[in-house]
Amino acid sequence: MKKNIKLGMAALTALTMVGCSSGSASNDEKVLTVGISPDYAPYESENKKGDIVGFDPDMMKCFEEYLSEEEGVTYKLEMKKMDFDNIITQLQGDQIDVGISGFTYDSKRKVEWSDPYLGSSQVAVIPKDSDIASTADLEGKSLVAQTGATGEAAAKEVKDAKVTGLKNVQDIMNALSANQYDAAIVDLGVAKNYVKSGEFKMLDESLMDEQNYIIAKKGNKDVIKKINKCIKKFLASDDYDKLCKKYDLSPLETK
Repeated sequence: MKKNIKLGMAALTALTMVGCSSGSASNDEKVLTVGISPDYAPYESENKKGDIVGFDPDMMKCFEEYLSEEEGVTYKLEMKKMDFDNIITQLQGDQIDVGISGFTYDSKRKVEWSDPYLGSSQVAVIPKDSDIASTADLEGKSLVAQTGATGEAAAKEVKDAKVTGLKNVQDIMNALSANQYDAAIVDLGVAKNYVKSGEFKMLDESLMDEQNYIIAKKGNKDVIKKINKCIKKFLASDDYDKLCKKYDLSPLETK
């Protein structure tokens, strides 16, 4: 995926999410900062109150509980809002501990990768009145995708396509709605979310099959070890199935 805000403008947003309850507060508290780009519903977005909501924030709430129980101290996972393509820079600069925003594996990203926690794919979204009927029809068309996301890489694989990268998924879909592009290449979960509006339709064929991960700074294996323990517990929980259904996202086939 999914997203460039200057460091001085990054804001911490409190967790106000549906999902697992966290442990009671105590004097012993550990904080993990989470870089997140809330323009990628249903993974993460902002509601009218400015709270970050979605599958990933709800999962992080569960992780707070798991870590608190595991280590006997109260864990807080604080959301730090930023553009998607700035998350890795912030990790490298030690401004955040982990990044989560529908990340899919890309060997060019020099980061530590967690175990996967969701299934995913890159698909084409088109205006509802488009005559594009298959991925073959995308050849030579103007495509838009999120800058730095695997959707951009998938778009560039389409023969003779004219590919434009934009930072924000909302801007991508607004541009598609205004017929500035023939199709947008986005994550399946995001595509389903926008198709519900009635403005768009989605091609059934996948351009790229993948999975979603959490990332950390290259070399920070300790935090990834903590995250992987949480992912393992989460995948085995009832909360995982409930949240996948709630947000219409694809559970891992290996679960």
